[in-house]
Amino acid sequence: MQNNIKQRPNYLKILTIASLSLLGSQMPNIAKADQWNPAINHTNEILIAQQQVCQLQSSPADNRQGVDFRDQPGGGKNIAFFNNGTSVTVINRSNDGQWTQVTGPNNAQGWVYTPYLQNCNTRSASQLPNMTGGIPIGTMCQVTGWPDSPNIPVQDFPNARSNPMPYVFNKGTQIQVSQPPAGQQSQTKWVYVKSTANPQQVGWVWKPYIQCN
Repeated sequence: MQNNIKQRPNYLKILTIASLSLLGSQMPNIAKADQWNPAINHTNEILIAQQQVCQLQSSPADNRQGVDFRDQPGGGKNIAFFNNGTSVTVINRSNDGQWTQVTGPNNAQGWVYTPYLQNCNTRSASQLPNMTGGIPIGTMCQVTGWPDSPNIPVQDFPNARSNPMPYVFNKGTQIQVSQPPAGQQSQTKWVYVKSTANPQQVGWVWKPYIQCN
């Protein structure tokens, strides 16, 4: 009887050892999970609480000593050029973080290769000019329209599927960037404006249809 007791497996000990082995095998994965940061989708994200201000700095191999603004991330068409040292404000980033959308002098807006942004710092919202569509509120603009659409629609919300207002802005109309209604957020491609001639006429317009000072 005594020999049989000694030879009986210690199931509790075996279970404990197995549990510890399983936990040990998972430790690398747990460590990786602790270090992993989920990718943040920065597309169409307007940085409001804190906004980065950076300086342009091109590659040393570029003898132009400046940086191109492009119309889209990933190497789109060149739409502007600014010298090294120009201060720009970050307003958006591509999904992979390699391209950054910025606002530069004269409210020029475009995408630059992220490594070309140097000496970045953040400013609180209280230090920033209030903006809508990346344009400071109070900025004077003019309706330019489109070749086949000189009269532009005015929407009640910042998207093409929203309801049109009962008026349009004709080409040449003087407008002013205004504070959007409560609950309506600033958008990258839409700007909230009012007519300077008829201040009651307000609404959202598509940014490419206007030109601002």
